[in-house]
Amino acid sequence: MKRSVLAALAGVVAVVAALVVLWPRSVEAQPHLAESGRYRFVLTPTSTRSGSNSFDLRITDRSGNAVQGDVTVEPAMPRMGHALAPITAAPLAPGRYRVPEVDLFMAGQWEITVSLGTERVVIPLLLI
Repeated sequence: MKRSVLAALAGVVAVVAALVVLWPRSVEAQPHLAESGRYRFVLTPTSTRSGSNSFDLRITDRSGNAVQGDVTVEPAMPRMGHALAPITAAPLAPGRYRVPEVDLFMAGQWEITVSLGTERVVIPLLLI
């Protein structure tokens, strides 16, 4: 009787430990840096989960000075053949832009193409 109780207790402890280790956690969104010939682009998503997402963009020249202009963002998932229409980023302040409510509907590797004038960069973004 004691052995069966101990075995059951050990099984419960093992299941709880496995759940703690393997349970999916949200990953904090980190800034992603990309550089073109003239500019430095920093894209920060609000989330690393698939679904509705927003991006903050900071764009500077190589000396760190804020850059202004028309900025577009083109999210794509080339491996799956998905692409969204270009989205114009809203300027917030010199060198700062916001792209609200982008529907990145699938988990996996996305590529976010950011364009300012003739400068373009592709920023990889992995969503869970």
